[in-house]
Amino acid sequence: MAVTLETIAKKVGVSKVTVSLVLRGSRRISEEIREKVLKAAAELGYTPNPMVSALMVSLRAHRRTGRVFNLGFLTSFPTRDGWNKMAVFHRYHAGALRRAEALGYGVEIHWARDPELSGPRLTQILEARGIPGVLIAPLPSGAPRLALDWSRFATVALGHTFKQAPTHRVTNHQFHTILTALDACLARGYRRIGLATTKGSDARVNHIWLAGFLSFQATHPTVRKLAPFVGDPFTRESFLEWFRKTRPEVVVSADIMALEWLREEKLRVPEDVAFVHIDWIPERGDIAAVDQRPEQIGEAAVDLLVEQINQNRRGSPSVPRTVLIEGVWRDGPTLPDRGAV
Repeated sequence: MAVTLETIAKKVGVSKVTVSLVLRGSRRISEEIREKVLKAAAELGYTPNPMVSALMVSLRAHRRTGRVFNLGFLTSFPTRDGWNKMAVFHRYHAGALRRAEALGYGVEIHWARDPELSGPRLTQILEARGIPGVLIAPLPSGAPRLALDWSRFATVALGHTFKQAPTHRVTNHQFHTILTALDACLARGYRRIGLATTKGSDARVNHIWLAGFLSFQATHPTVRKLAPFVGDPFTRESFLEWFRKTRPEVVVSADIMALEWLREEKLRVPEDVAFVHIDWIPERGDIAAVDQRPEQIGEAAVDLLVEQINQNRRGSPSVPRTVLIEGVWRDGPTLPDRGAV
């Protein structure tokens, strides 16, 4: 016979409601009872009915009144509103919020570096607010360790920057992104292709841009082997020194300042040098670029987080998964066909 909530309840000597709360990750039940219920469920071989799980998702999505369960969106900038200054973060959050609402959840923003909150206190607040899962926004350079009891929550990190504990993550397929940009340059007749990035930006993507650029050079014999510029510091002077030395026909970069510095030098873009941005959002204007689709990254992160919640999984996963979202190329006036320049 199939193992039901009632089967587990009878074995432990509690109500079906208590079993249901435990299996949904509620912290309203004492740790002693939680352990007994989870142990009994494992011994009896209980598995959730996928049709029931789907029904509960549907019911949450159509709820119009009553309590709304929220997911956490954890930021760690030096100031509470620091993440607001990053346009791409708005798009991560917007995608996450849109998908969460479709699944019947809300999204609460919490600041991990609040000086008035210790790690245990922040953990307590999230639990008191009934937050079963947390999205970890990309961390700024130099961010301290996040003092949270990760065992209490389902977690998904956005990007590669969170490394202090094993977790699932969703990020752009950065190798696909850099190859998409380089293929576009090659297809339009460019052979002297230069990569310019900051050392910090390259580290934030696990050096995947640099790896992709060098791989592209090694596998495309018609492309000139220009040395990449991984600036530390990434300044106007150091960038222009590299530019004059390597003389690229097109600069591929995730830093819009590179384009501004070229124009400040009275170089005509694209007549004198073309430009491709590898992390485009609308705020960066009409340029040739790869759109990494941050809204879709936020949506996929919520899907992965809710999957853990529905399966009553908390804490660091034994086998972390990384979901890669492919970016899309967008044409722009900064990379015309060489025959049209």
